[in-house]
Amino acid sequence: FGCIAAAMRGLAALCAAAACDVTVDRSSPANTFDGIGGLSGGGATTRLLPDYKEPQRSQILDYLFKPNFGASLHTLKVEIGGDSQSTDGTESSHMHSPDSVDLHTGYEWWLMKEAKQRNPDIKLYGLAWAFPGWVGKGSGSPFKYPNLTAQYLVEWVSGAKKEYGLDIDYLGIWNERSSDSTFVQVLRSALNKAGISGTKIVVKDGGSDICDDLAKDKAYADAVDIIGLHYPNDFQDYSVCHSLGKPIWASEESSSYDDLNGAACWARVMNSHWVINQMTSSIMWNLVGSYYHGTNWYASSMLTAVEPWSGHYEVNPVIWATAHITQFTQIGWKYLANGTGSGELDQGGYYATWVDPATKNFTMNIVKISRDHAQCTRPGLPGFDTKAENVTFNLAANMGDVDTLQVWYSNFEVFDTEAPMFQHSTIKVTNRQFTLDVEVGAFYTVTTVTTGSKGSAGTIPTSSPAFPTPYADDFQGTDESQSPARLTDQIGAFEVHQQADGQRSLQQMVPSLPIGWSDPGSNGPMTLIGMREFQDLEVNISFKLPKPTPPSVMTLAATDKCDNTSFPVDLTDKQCMGLQQAGSASSPEECLAACCQEAACSVWQWQLSSKSCWIGFVKSLDCPTQAAGTYLSGGRHTSAPGTADDAACVASRVDQMWRNGVVLCVNAEGQWNLTTGGPPLQGSSLPAPTPVLSGEAGKVGVEAWHRMSLRTDPGTGDMDVATGSLDGVVLFSNVKVRNLDTGFAAIGSNGWFAVEYRNLTIARSKAGWTPANTCPTAAAGSVLTATPCARNGLIAADQHWELQASYQLLHVPTGLCAQAASGKAVLAKCSAEDKSQLFVNDYTRIRNQVDPLSVATNNDKLVGKKDGTVGVGSILSGFDWNAWAFFPNTGQLRNQYTANTKLGYPLCLSTCAPKEDVFFA
Repeated sequence: FGCIAAAMRGLAALCAAAACDVTVDRSSPANTFDGIGGLSGGGATTRLLPDYKEPQRSQILDYLFKPNFGASLHTLKVEIGGDSQSTDGTESSHMHSPDSVDLHTGYEWWLMKEAKQRNPDIKLYGLAWAFPGWVGKGSGSPFKYPNLTAQYLVEWVSGAKKEYGLDIDYLGIWNERSSDSTFVQVLRSALNKAGISGTKIVVKDGGSDICDDLAKDKAYADAVDIIGLHYPNDFQDYSVCHSLGKPIWASEESSSYDDLNGAACWARVMNSHWVINQMTSSIMWNLVGSYYHGTNWYASSMLTAVEPWSGHYEVNPVIWATAHITQFTQIGWKYLANGTGSGELDQGGYYATWVDPATKNFTMNIVKISRDHAQCTRPGLPGFDTKAENVTFNLAANMGDVDTLQVWYSNFEVFDTEAPMFQHSTIKVTNRQFTLDVEVGAFYTVTTVTTGSKGSAGTIPTSSPAFPTPYADDFQGTDESQSPARLTDQIGAFEVHQQADGQRSLQQMVPSLPIGWSDPGSNGPMTLIGMREFQDLEVNISFKLPKPTPPSVMTLAATDKCDNTSFPVDLTDKQCMGLQQAGSASSPEECLAACCQEAACSVWQWQLSSKSCWIGFVKSLDCPTQAAGTYLSGGRHTSAPGTADDAACVASRVDQMWRNGVVLCVNAEGQWNLTTGGPPLQGSSLPAPTPVLSGEAGKVGVEAWHRMSLRTDPGTGDMDVATGSLDGVVLFSNVKVRNLDTGFAAIGSNGWFAVEYRNLTIARSKAGWTPANTCPTAAAGSVLTATPCARNGLIAADQHWELQASYQLLHVPTGLCAQAASGKAVLAKCSAEDKSQLFVNDYTRIRNQVDPLSVATNNDKLVGKKDGTVGVGSILSGFDWNAWAFFPNTGQLRNQYTANTKLGYPLCLSTCAPKEDVFFA
């Protein structure tokens, strides 16, 4: 049977029957292929990779970039650090202020160099998630002063060339936020003037609404080279985008966990994006999952490398899914259109063909993934069916005289045995035909290219997931402008710099509120280290508070004059409360000038009826609107007045943004606070964290070194205890703190000032580190319960699980699986065919939040009660939770991801026997 046109908008070709024929004909090649890529950043996703020692660090880089070895990527996309939280942390900017350029911050320069050394042809792509606040002069927008922001980006692009010899091929605007016509045109002009006309501009790294904007604005469209869409839905109409005549890319894709399901998702979209919507490039977020569990989107990556201390890393199925295309194509090859080598299979799945315009070489992909395993993290998918089928491919004479083709095969839906992964064979071509048995889960590459290889770096060191303690770092061995090993900035940017005494300090570098992508700073700056399971630690740090300086006013840093541009936020006819009358001002202009003269003044307000001037600082510029003609007024973002409250902090048990945890802060006056959660940023309108205890020590002062210590220990009942000291003097001892917080050690502050740190040490507390008594070994039929989670990253046998790509819950010590049985959850011999063992979940999010575990047979959820009872469905009435979070370092399935006061101390799914049969009593 021949191929017929697809019913779906005429975009795909369908086979007419279960045993179908496909014609492959290169007489009319279609769009140019723009490559497959990976994304480092968005943010701090590669943070731990530079901490790996050799040879493992080079091995990881080989798996990502080396041609014909692993992922063999065509494109590397990186974050242009912007001093603000951008998913898993902060990446330092190359320009913390307008008068300084530092081309040695961060690790993206290093990563691009390493990629180029392995593959000189790899394309480089930069994109900002955030910007230092000075580019917007306090407005909060990178587009209000387009020349400033354009120059900021030009400095990065030109710096890559000047300092590292790197040509940036593509440049984005602002990740998943707005774009701007004027700015893009100014940026294009600035790049051209700087001699960087070859760098192509991508917009907008977000939604397809950008196409509507470009279609209405020719000058805007003329400045743009590529349409970059994030997580495009294959079943959306992109006709406006196509009308622009520009390449359309999935410039960020996947965000999915790196198991077989993540590989299945990635294999599907790399092909479906072309077949259904003629997108010519896909770039995966993220390149390498080298960030702690407990920060966002754990291991949503091609390769996972989270143990620099052990050297262990994981070469995941996603690497080989990528290799199915990258090792057998090159940027500049041509796609074949639907019906001539690409299309949809009748029984579900896709096929796509690339041809080399310079030779007779060609490569085909055939992929068939079931609905149960095709889902990426986003967007959603409609329902569909897939079935196995035989497909015969008919090669037109123009495909060349071929008698044998290379075949590479994977299957991402084999669960009870080891899944075939990038296996090589050949197939005979007879009468210009060959036939494949395309099973569900299959991913084939059929090609004339003979250089493919499943590379291997040899034995990978054994995993040791617990962060090693004790730990110490004096920061003296860290390179200038770099972050110390293991520390991961979450708010603010911390870099090592040599000080006047010849020693190096870790210094907080961000001087004012950045233009953020997510949270630019609700709590104060903070960098963390360790693991989310930590509880009982002693953390010591030396700190030095800087001299008080006038609060930062970003507009004054960017201009010497005082006019309306100094107050970029228009507050006309808005009344900000809490201002003071400036009696000397007799006009709006004098009122504005009076505010300019006060460093901490954020609002000037001229009342028209009384001709009076009001100025001062307000925490928020979201002031209530009054009647028209009431006020002339302007605002700017500035720090809160006064610096007496500048404080350095040390913490234990904190979550990613230190909203929870045990935190001790000390200011220059010697006032200290022990709180639950970190300090709000100075000037923030957030409420103060829950106080535990406060007091006063001797005056600390500024520009003097002090040593602060915080220890957390097990307690009794629902409370633990904390002890703190300053310069060896105990501030408090065995003060009760809540016991439900678990998390990282951290250091930080409460504002944008250049606090310095030295000599970090982390040690185990004397208690809490003995493995808990475990229950007898479980067996088939054992009823599952919930017991208090083991502390401090210790692995308890009864709580040790592995989430399988099949959606089974494997109990690691016994090799048995959880199974729903008459309202209970029990252990049983594992079988991926038994739907009562499939606890379906969002396989990515469950590692980053609580997510339901729903039995495939009836969607009943695994639920639990605080008394330790666990059941399935409604038979367990009055349950306390119905969602779980997986902690991969310990294999724990917890009933909370971050501290949940309603649930108390975290409980974990356990094989310990229930105290009694509570189900049918």
